[in-house]
Amino acid sequence: MAEVFGVVTGALSVAALFNNCVDCFEYIQLGRRFGRDYQRCQLKLDVARTRLSRWGEAVDVSKDATFSTNTPVEQPVQLAQSILEEIMDLFQAANKTSRRYEKTAKPEELDLYTEKDLTLVFGRLHDRLKGVAHRRQNDIGLAKKTAWALYDGREFERTIDRITGFVDDLEKLFPVEATCRRLAGIEIEDVEDEPTLAVLKEAAQDTDKALFDATAQKVQTISSRNFAKEVRGAGNADVQVGNQYSEEMFRGVAIAERTSNSAEVVDAKDTSKVQIGGRFGVRF
Repeated sequence: MAEVFGVVTGALSVAALFNNCVDCFEYIQLGRRFGRDYQRCQLKLDVARTRLSRWGEAVDVSKDATFSTNTPVEQPVQLAQSILEEIMDLFQAANKTSRRYEKTAKPEELDLYTEKDLTLVFGRLHDRLKGVAHRRQNDIGLAKKTAWALYDGREFERTIDRITGFVDDLEKLFPVEATCRRLAGIEIEDVEDEPTLAVLKEAAQDTDKALFDATAQKVQTISSRNFAKEVRGAGNADVQVGNQYSEEMFRGVAIAERTSNSAEVVDAKDTSKVQIGGRFGVRF
């Protein structure tokens, strides 16, 4: 079996492979070529890692003795071992592609982003999801790893797509869908501002259905706090029901918005403007 970041994967149990796979995300950096997509891509990595760690918690991978043997007997566990080995191999292949690029690239093309480049909303989500993954790990089979970088957007998307497919396969092996949905809800239970939830929802789309559904439901819950039973409009009247945020709010301070606004009847005429909800960084 191929050696991956100092680990011979064939010698590891499912529990050890799981911990190493989750740990590998910690050492991936993104090159400056990602430009404005950097934050979005970093968050997609964080979401993929969180989803894998969620599967591990759902099946109790670190405590169930079934996952602690290097030579499992049950077929689902054998398949899980193979899938996790493939994830490790995927990281190794992406790393080799980056190493080849580094041999011919100009020095300025090798500049990397760091966590300090994340704006507040993205930075808080990054720290939150990293903390979730850490709590679901232990030191079973962990090996020392070296940081490495992804430079190409297409390679990044291929890597994310394949990881998503592998975790899909892991989730199908064990009946843990309900548990995963519950855990996804817990992951965002104290996130109360729409901009943060919107950013997370976008990152989870096509990558983590449980988290996508949880964020969508929570956004809907927050939005439903602003309500008008009947809206009448005439002329060029402008009626907005719900909160509005400027683009800057997605890069600035998170908003713990918990207000409730309601009206029985809104009757707007001519050029009047009515807002049932909050406006953050947006003017009439």
